[in-house]
Amino acid sequence: MQSMIIGTAGHIDHGKTSLIKALNGFEGDEMKSEIEKGITIDLSFSNLKKGDENIAFVDVPGHENLVKTMISGAYAFDAAMLVVASNDSLMPQTKEHIQILSLLNVKSLILCITKCDLTSKDEQLSAQNQTLKYIENFKNLEVLKTFFVSIKDELSIAELKNFLFTLKPKKREESALTRYYIDRVFSFKGVGTIVTGSLIEGTIKENERLFCLDINKEFLVKSIQVHDEFTKFATHPNRVALNLANAKTSELKKGYILSKKGFFRGFKEIDTVFYGEISHTSEVIFCVGSRQIEAKALVLSTKEEQSFVTFKFEKELFLKFNEAFVVLENSRVIGGGRVLNPISEPLKKAQKIEFLMRLLEKDFKKVFEILTATHKHGFGLISSFQRFDLTHEEALEVASSLNQVFVDKEGLCIYGLEALSDLKKIIKFIIEKNKFAVISAQSIAIKITWTTNEFANFALDELVKEKILEKNNLLYVKKGVELNSIEENLTDKIFNILESSKLTPKAPYNIYDDLDIDKIVGDNIFKSLTKSKKIVRLAHNLFVTSSNLNLAMKEIREIIKKNGLANVQILKEKLGLSRKFAIAYLEYLDKFDDIKNLDNDRMFINFN
Repeated sequence: MQSMIIGTAGHIDHGKTSLIKALNGFEGDEMKSEIEKGITIDLSFSNLKKGDENIAFVDVPGHENLVKTMISGAYAFDAAMLVVASNDSLMPQTKEHIQILSLLNVKSLILCITKCDLTSKDEQLSAQNQTLKYIENFKNLEVLKTFFVSIKDELSIAELKNFLFTLKPKKREESALTRYYIDRVFSFKGVGTIVTGSLIEGTIKENERLFCLDINKEFLVKSIQVHDEFTKFATHPNRVALNLANAKTSELKKGYILSKKGFFRGFKEIDTVFYGEISHTSEVIFCVGSRQIEAKALVLSTKEEQSFVTFKFEKELFLKFNEAFVVLENSRVIGGGRVLNPISEPLKKAQKIEFLMRLLEKDFKKVFEILTATHKHGFGLISSFQRFDLTHEEALEVASSLNQVFVDKEGLCIYGLEALSDLKKIIKFIIEKNKFAVISAQSIAIKITWTTNEFANFALDELVKEKILEKNNLLYVKKGVELNSIEENLTDKIFNILESSKLTPKAPYNIYDDLDIDKIVGDNIFKSLTKSKKIVRLAHNLFVTSSNLNLAMKEIREIIKKNGLANVQILKEKLGLSRKFAIAYLEYLDKFDDIKNLDNDRMFINFN
């Protein structure tokens, strides 16, 4: 069951909490300080049910000093009940809350003119007209309906309640990813740590693991509550409580994000479009989701009341393209906007402004062209959800519309012509340096970390067309060189390398890298040498020639004769072997009938 998340907004003492209580009987002000002062200090959460329908209420404080708390609740609203007291009319915090709702794109407002039992019809209409006129300044806001209510008039409350159940949540696309902002953390004896928050994207299942991005730690979801009822499964948008295993209340904080591991990267610098007035290098409070963090604003460009602004933070933030935020300076709202680039990019100022303009326009084709030109060795699409709010399929569709690029659909990467040219130069250098090189797409991708298998394969095939390479199944060799003669040459080279290494030979993969040969070719040569008993496999990735192995056995036997025993420490001291080699030789020694192993000490059975 999905919820319609409806929040309150409005000036202090205009009746927000009382209105919620009249609707569902919930007393929001539960803290002792709230009851004593008669004001809401923190967010409070409650529900109103009708059959299978549910409204999740978020009541926010109206005091000017608690605006950060209001913002931390408002980010998840589907709609807001804008509460204006008919005996007080439009007040400063009402205006600031309206501004916040606009910045967070909470478009749907229900105007509730309260305390109508205390005022005349003219006063009520005056409060309505003043408020509606002020809202006209915000083009993205719409007042769905105005209600004149009193908590003493049950009919007015019933009419409001019936209307609220006609509303539908914001249309949100289904997402395979999960984002859950924590707004409260507490514990119960015998239960453990509980977090509550808003599930704004994706789903959460019982017994699955969620990753807290801010502390790089994974938690098991023991149980889930939605609308005060236990459930196996929660979908967005919803207010959700989670019981987390192995979690401490001291390590989780308001504003932290729970998600799936591997989908979001954190950065200390982001680029945004900002609406409002902001000074270059000003120190501000950046509010996003239920998180508030100190930031430094760097203004890139300004046109009227729209600016491109880079924000720098002391700690990493895990943000997403088009995510709404609000900025405070000296505890007052000065503006807000949308995240355009949640990932730091090495762009010069003019190029960055062009880049941000294209992101603002959602011209992703041009955005991809800029990034492909900037990232000389490939631009990855694995983070397309975070960077552009695009699925991998949508990102690949945009990539496929570009000219003169190679799109690796499997590896989710775009390569430009410069990357192709550089990779071909590297491959040509390898075969010029070593005419017996045997390479494959896989071996190139291992050696050149910025390329994928598919792109390496494309570059190799291009060199075949240019008659620089020849292809034999999945292997590539220099044009004019027979693979059979190469394998014969490589067999001798590999044996000689192992022979000259004495008791400490290189691992096969290091030899492959030195000789520029593919793993399949190299493995076949090692198998052939092992079968012919020219070399012996002592352990994983440890091969030694038979002559060197005999030498090792002879030297270890001499050590036992002199010392009475041999062990790892003695071999390290006497032969200069690493622990890995010492263990391998001692375990091979165990195969001989005249050797016994006593607590990892090797000695002769008949030694007196």
